[in-house]
Amino acid sequence: GDLLTDTIILISLNKNTGQVALISLPRDLYIEIPGFDKKEKINFAYSYGGLDFARKTVSYIADIYIDYAVSANFIAFEEVIDALGGVAVYLDQPFEEDFQWAKEGWQENQYWFKKKINNEERWVFHLPAGQNFLDSKTALYYSRSRFSTSDFDRMRRQQQVLLAIKDKALSLGVLTNPVKIYNLLDVLGKNIRTDMSLADIKELISLASGVNTRDIKRKVFDTTPEGLLYQTFIGEQYALLPVGDNYDKIQEAVKKIFSN
Repeated sequence: GDLLTDTIILISLNKNTGQVALISLPRDLYIEIPGFDKKEKINFAYSYGGLDFARKTVSYIADIYIDYAVSANFIAFEEVIDALGGVAVYLDQPFEEDFQWAKEGWQENQYWFKKKINNEERWVFHLPAGQNFLDSKTALYYSRSRFSTSDFDRMRRQQQVLLAIKDKALSLGVLTNPVKIYNLLDVLGKNIRTDMSLADIKELISLASGVNTRDIKRKVFDTTPEGLLYQTFIGEQYALLPVGDNYDKIQEAVKKIFSN
């Protein structure tokens, strides 16, 4: 349903070194949810028990304490990018999604065109190689596309867009300005939720000046040998399970994210 989480990203900050890591967990990871009497995909946790329960579930899988959680819907994603005046992403090669948005294209421009595929006219979403300056709507399509690639590639693109948001926010001085951050949170309103207090947010702002924004560690758990997952079917349901059928290697990768 609407409360299943499309995206789960664990953000880790080493306060001693200023290092930051983004760690993406796929929504199809099939787990034993704490306190629940059956296994489910990890994206079920938020719909079952809200933000706090989702935080505790990810904490259980990663075997680390997670201080805070933030949930944002698609509207909040667009509002952030609108408030920043768009973001820039660089592509080594062109990106094309010719199936997922076949009926949803909204106008022909540099990112949309029509193409006949299997005798059916479809909208194709396209980003050329090189630097692309995305408005909020285009950034959302780019971050959600997966049918022509995979959910894992989508997670990598989501991290890329998050870093683009970070870069733009830094260039505008947003991340080190409490007033600008509070104004942004006010704009987001009901479309973002967090268990952070104002005092917690102030502490994070104070840490921002010491963050190493040039060398951010990135990890996506996937079905490659380094991704520590394998795919299977539980009944007729596609699912991902950890290599070795336990979380040991995943937990080790999370705990050693800054030393690799």
